[in-house]
Amino acid sequence: MIVTLQATLASAFTDVHAKFATRPAVLGPDGPVLTYGELGARARRLAHGLTGLGAGTGDRIIVVSANRTESFVVDHALAVGGFVRVALSIRLHPREIAAIARDCEARVAIVDAEREPGVAAAFAEAGRDTAVVALDEPAGPVAARYPDLLAGPELDPARPDPDDLAWLPYTSGTTGEPKGVMLSHRNLLAYSRNLMVELPPIETSDVVLHVAPLTHLSGYVSLPFQLRGAQHLPMASFAPEPALRAVAEHGVTVLPIVPTMLTMMLPALETGSHTTDSLHTVLYAGSAIAPDRLARLVRCLGPVFVQGYGLTETPLPLTALSKQDHRVDPAGPLPARLGSAGRVSPFVQVRVRTPDGRDASEGEEGEIQVRGDITMLGYWNRPAATAEVLLPGGWVATGDVGRFHDGYLHIVDRKKDMIVSGGFNVFPGEIENAISALEGVAEVAVIGVPDERWGETIKAVISVREGHRVTAEDVDRICRERIASYKRPRSVEFVEALPKTGTGKIQRSELRRRHWAGADRRVGG
Repeated sequence: MIVTLQATLASAFTDVHAKFATRPAVLGPDGPVLTYGELGARARRLAHGLTGLGAGTGDRIIVVSANRTESFVVDHALAVGGFVRVALSIRLHPREIAAIARDCEARVAIVDAEREPGVAAAFAEAGRDTAVVALDEPAGPVAARYPDLLAGPELDPARPDPDDLAWLPYTSGTTGEPKGVMLSHRNLLAYSRNLMVELPPIETSDVVLHVAPLTHLSGYVSLPFQLRGAQHLPMASFAPEPALRAVAEHGVTVLPIVPTMLTMMLPALETGSHTTDSLHTVLYAGSAIAPDRLARLVRCLGPVFVQGYGLTETPLPLTALSKQDHRVDPAGPLPARLGSAGRVSPFVQVRVRTPDGRDASEGEEGEIQVRGDITMLGYWNRPAATAEVLLPGGWVATGDVGRFHDGYLHIVDRKKDMIVSGGFNVFPGEIENAISALEGVAEVAVIGVPDERWGETIKAVISVREGHRVTAEDVDRICRERIASYKRPRSVEFVEALPKTGTGKIQRSELRRRHWAGADRRVGG
């Protein structure tokens, strides 16, 4: 009798290690660093080492690191070991990382050299017993060093259920409390299938350049390419010139990227001095790109662009703007579709619902709701928040406001107050909580305002208590102490009073309207 096991990340990666054993998996500046066979062996040894720190199947493992070869080893180790990947932004404040470790009861945190001292200190201050594994030479006492965990035997791959928790990315909330988004093995493999549908066939000869964080966008995009045996080139930080040189030197074919990075690349691309002929796909996500800027990028690189729209709770592509959609007539007007999020992807359902609970008609605005096998299991230990988002019939409320026009989904606003700055999601609540710690602050509202480079930047509007004095420098100082640098307001406005509803609730929408007046889209990109 033949027993067929349903696929999980553990089984899928194990198959990849065998099927593409001799093929390059991870590249460095001078060529291949790891084959898929070597990647699998290291991953199984690391997984065994993690069990020696007390980690078991289903335990949460935090990862905080810039892009590097070890990023792939860690991800494969967590999958084959049956652990739960909690990949966090390197831009988070160590206190924020400690708060997430407490929330998900993380057993281990794997941290690179730049972050390790701060994270270890924050864990100690918070009384966390999460074991810190140093990827590099540690600055102080840690539970283990990464190389030492590779010295032991290989762990037999785990056999989780497809509906078991695999990844637990964190997304901020309007209350300022980050929420863990529970994604199963089934979710992630469904996501990989969906993305493959929107891209050209993936070949082992493909070279994927990872300048976007592997903890976030690039980590997601890398999955289907790993499952097909492609090659991966991680870069620890992004700058336009080094990235473009890497494209030429390594024959990069695929580039996952956020719009802010593309905007930063545009001046260098328009010089015409960079060889980009190998590049056949540029997948951008996080927000749209202003149509005029996008048209300039297409003139530089050709119709290589694909846009994907998704959420942490329902990974992309819910909709996609295809390469064909990016073709433009240089002599004609820019098509409206360039400002859209594209057409609905196969295997996903998308609807726009009006406030009175009906499907919106063509051109009518409403909340975007989605359904499919990419839908999260829920928020970690937050049943009330889960119930607000997971709707009857399997639908998910995105909190985005949009409309359909000629089959294309246009995102025009956010029902929630999220700000997207440089491809990173920021919620006003957590910034307002930090600023409110200043004794002289009476009320504060944080909004996103248009920015040519970042899409949106963060602005704080503050009223001050009578008899007190608060400066923009005070606001910057308290934010530096409490939250990640990318969440700090880039401008501060002091007002006598904030606009309110009849019930006394601050109207962020009114504050935002003053800055976005006349714009078709009321979100940045």
